[in-house]
Amino acid sequence: MGSHSTEAIRGVALVGHTGSGKTLLAEALLQHAKAIPAMGTIERGTTVCDFDVLEKEYQHSLRSSVVHFETDGTRIHLVDTPGAPDFLGQSIGSLAAVDTAAVVINAQTGIEITTTRMMQWAESLKLCRMIVVNRIDGEAVDLPGMVARIQEAFGKECLPINLPAGGGTRVVDCFFNPSGDSDFSSIELAHGALVDQVVEVDEELMALYLEKGEISPEQLHAPFEEALREGHLIPICFTSAKTGAGVQELLELLVKL
Repeated sequence: MGSHSTEAIRGVALVGHTGSGKTLLAEALLQHAKAIPAMGTIERGTTVCDFDVLEKEYQHSLRSSVVHFETDGTRIHLVDTPGAPDFLGQSIGSLAAVDTAAVVINAQTGIEITTTRMMQWAESLKLCRMIVVNRIDGEAVDLPGMVARIQEAFGKECLPINLPAGGGTRVVDCFFNPSGDSDFSSIELAHGALVDQVVEVDEELMALYLEKGEISPEQLHAPFEEALREGHLIPICFTSAKTGAGVQELLELLVKL
């Protein structure tokens, strides 16, 4: 890898409760970025991040691991952290080394104790935060209910930046895409909510938006970054590390952070 300017370097920590799928999500991101030829598995003990003998035996992370990859001219340093409450110190310590906390939630089990703690710690450190609802391919998942519970727990600034479609086999962008089909809610409504939230950080842009009713993607880029830094927007994205649904979209979002 060549040298990169500081503007082209991202530090991201995958944090969240045990079983949310952080390690496999890291594996999927590495594979989509072509840093590895194929994904390893937790069951076989072949993932990049869980390389310790005990991690392979217990099949969950015991310490934080750092990987890096390059995509779209951006170098991303990704920290995969343990989610068990006994190892929370590892996760908290990792936040000091990153710009963004990606809080991963298991779509089947929902918000758990480590989810809440990591959201609070990331906020206290004034990090950009995003929420990744993983395992959307699981049985009996209630994704509309999940979004409602996230907003109830962490605020209305938590908004879907994409939505599952095709029965959870793919996701559709809601930020730059004003319409389309989704499994629940509405791309149009989600797009409008995101734009409404983002333009609030720029009074001139808000006045233009109220006058014209729409803003170009180029005009939204800078206020989007500012809204993330200020915690005025916490994007929710959907993935399945197992099937790859939403992983490429997550990769592209990490570049924009």
